[in-house]
Amino acid sequence: MTGNCHIRWTHVEQIKKGVEIMSKEDKKEKKRVNFWIAAAPGSQVSVAGTFNNWDPKANPMKDQSGKGYYKTDMLVPAGKHEYKFVVNGVWATDPSCPHRVPDPFGSENCVLQIAKTEFKVSETTRPGKLPGKLEKSKDVELCRKK
Repeated sequence: MTGNCHIRWTHVEQIKKGVEIMSKEDKKEKKRVNFWIAAAPGSQVSVAGTFNNWDPKANPMKDQSGKGYYKTDMLVPAGKHEYKFVVNGVWATDPSCPHRVPDPFGSENCVLQIAKTEFKVSETTRPGKLPGKLEKSKDVELCRKK
């Protein structure tokens, strides 16, 4: 793979802190998502969906203020996901989600689309210099085959 790269891996490590370069093979990229819903204080609330195998116990939500504002942050893989909230054992759609699809039970699931972010180096790197500017791209890989 190194023979086809426009940059050397030693230079990749020198790129500004906080920028990650994801290769085409890295399918496990995840993004932090904040889920929230209003429900009666003292309720049992969770979020379930394709990202946790529809397990209503996998991601319980907390009401930090005690005023019925339930939330949780979680890492969700890139891709299209369906989800619902579970409030006191009752499955409910997210009132703030405009994207929905029919489910097999005659109801609807909410749809969440997590984009995969990849970066490419727009110009080649010379020894001892940092690569050119980084550009976000959905379909570009770091090293292209010639």
